[in-house]
Amino acid sequence: MPGRFALFAGLLILFLGACGSGEANPLAGPPLHTRPEGVGRVRCGPLWEEGEEITLRGLYRTSGESAYLDIQHFFPDGSSCWARVFLLNREMEPGAIPWNAPLYVEVGGRLSSGRWSSPGLWDLQVERRSLLPLDHRAVQEDCQAAVADRLPDLEALDWAALALPSYVTGTAGFHPDAEGLRHLEFHFLGSDDGRPLLLLEGQGPALPPVRPLVERRVAVECVYDLAQGKVQELVATIRGEVHE
Repeated sequence: MPGRFALFAGLLILFLGACGSGEANPLAGPPLHTRPEGVGRVRCGPLWEEGEEITLRGLYRTSGESAYLDIQHFFPDGSSCWARVFLLNREMEPGAIPWNAPLYVEVGGRLSSGRWSSPGLWDLQVERRSLLPLDHRAVQEDCQAAVADRLPDLEALDWAALALPSYVTGTAGFHPDAEGLRHLEFHFLGSDDGRPLLLLEGQGPALPPVRPLVERRVAVECVYDLAQGKVQELVATIRGEVHE
């Protein structure tokens, strides 16, 4: 009996130790990860074969005479890349589509990339198409709720550790405003081409100015699982923009 008790106590200590490692509180909301400033979204390489017959999911948008899908392809290791697929014979939906209210669609057809010199850009001759359900507001609100759950961890992050080397000193001691984090406005960036995963991003409080014409803000990416109806993970980073 004493041996069994000692074994139980040891397992309990190991369990509590595991729960206490890594994240501050693994039960408070989805996992929170970080990404260094300056590491932006990566364009996809050759995900598909030239001329391949394929079925894709994506966020459908229009711009002028163009119609396209924004795709964020998620790899098994959790990394992802961005691609844009232009629909050569759109006929999906008349009129303009608001940028932050894209349609979630599944299309099939033949891919080509011959007219593009940059990676991550494709054309698709659409042969079949269908509209998939997407409640934009519900997804955005779930991302906001997930941020609220991880608010203490976001406030306590060492933001200087995420900053570009030349901005570390100017970022030291920065702590984002809690109210600014609570009211992030999440924008849809893309969906996985096969699985029901969405990528959104919300930009929040501004960081202290470090150089003229450079604006830097807290940004939080939200990976949303449509099948489970919940946030899969959050990624905190710093987004910068130069105004000329």
